[in-house]
Amino acid sequence: MPTRTSSPRVNLRRAGRWAFAAAILTIGLIAYGSWVRVSGSGLGCPDWPLCEGVVVPDLDGATGIEFGHRLFAGVTMLAVVVAAWHAVLGRTADRQATRLILGALAAILVQAVLGGITVLTHLHGMVRLAHLTFSMLTLALLTAGALRALDVPGVALPGVKRTRALLVAAALVILLGGTMVGRNVSASCPTLPFCDGNVGAEALGLHMLHRIAASLLAIDIFVMAWQVWSRGGTRAAILLSLSAVVLVTAQGAVGVLSKSIGLYPELRVLHLTLAALLLWVLVINFSLALKHRSG
Repeated sequence: MPTRTSSPRVNLRRAGRWAFAAAILTIGLIAYGSWVRVSGSGLGCPDWPLCEGVVVPDLDGATGIEFGHRLFAGVTMLAVVVAAWHAVLGRTADRQATRLILGALAAILVQAVLGGITVLTHLHGMVRLAHLTFSMLTLALLTAGALRALDVPGVALPGVKRTRALLVAAALVILLGGTMVGRNVSASCPTLPFCDGNVGAEALGLHMLHRIAASLLAIDIFVMAWQVWSRGGTRAAILLSLSAVVLVTAQGAVGVLSKSIGLYPELRVLHLTLAALLLWVLVINFSLALKHRSG
């Protein structure tokens, strides 16, 4: 007869707590990775998995920044492994939660390999884009798995279709931004609201698509928040919708500011961090809408 502390439900709740902590660490990892990029420290460790041929290099300058990123990634991965272990032990309590957390483990392992390939290919733009994509996927899977494992109550407003559309739109905006960075055209259009005539076709297309998609996403988030408020949504639904409004407004403001005064490293890091936080909130909203629909 299993003890209470080793029951599937208890293990699943432990998995949920670890997965939620790992999701927060993943947001920090995304922000740290952005700092590595904008500070020009991506090749601070020119080899992988070692750094300058040793386990622990001299921690100065770009090497210290990049090695710190690897340590942060290691801690985050360890948290995901612990979450996955408890999820397997508690799989009979909720197999879907277990699958989500195991999916997050697979995603972060792929992300780690892509990080190594990024170094070995001397920061190839499309590999960096894939690395960012799997970072966001890891965040989404950890969050969805944690909410199921912790049995967080669902919310009725907004519904599944609306939250899914917002989530897909946010992912598209992030991928377009990541593609601009990967193609080295993020600084090619410093004017607002349109690009000037000196911009190439690829840069023009990516920048305008990114701006249009981001604007439509912001408008839809504002409309969604108003509808949740006006239709008597629960406190949790209102809090989530207002959080999305604050984050999309702040992200837009940082984007406009960076075009107005220059692409300062701090603004670029903040822009991606806010994007990750917005995606996180939208994943929570979508997950809780699914929970409500499934009863």
